[in-house]
Amino acid sequence: MRRQLDEHDEAIIAELRDDGRVPIRELAQRVGLTEATVRARIRRLEESDSMRIVAKLDLGSMGYPFTGLLGLKIRGRTIDEVANDLVDIPGVISVLSVIGRNDLEIQVIARDMAALNLLVTQTIPQIDGVIGVEAALAMNIVKYVQPWGRFE
Repeated sequence: MRRQLDEHDEAIIAELRDDGRVPIRELAQRVGLTEATVRARIRRLEESDSMRIVAKLDLGSMGYPFTGLLGLKIRGRTIDEVANDLVDIPGVISVLSVIGRNDLEIQVIARDMAALNLLVTQTIPQIDGVIGVEAALAMNIVKYVQPWGRFE
């Protein structure tokens, strides 16, 4: 059961989003609460599935400096069937079913331009049901966050 977030919960989440390894003592000072209160709030947020603390990879540091954004048009198979095939491809890191010009939007990563080219021109277009691929190469990632928190 998710709980309603108040301004203290949101402050804790914002600080942890910035640095998930911040010591509780420092976190408590930053948000103006006691250490015990911060610990209890974090525990309640986790137990209620309102928040998870996870590690986020730096793709560039991990050897994946190339990011491609692909819009796919699907025919002859369901979007879910094609999406299920895509999730098994190494280098595909997100698959979204969308409304608009494309049926699916996916994000791919690659170690070099040759690997990205292989994904975009051969691997993905050969999936049964993919009839069109519209690709864009991310030149500079200005903002990349998972904005979990209040959605009101």
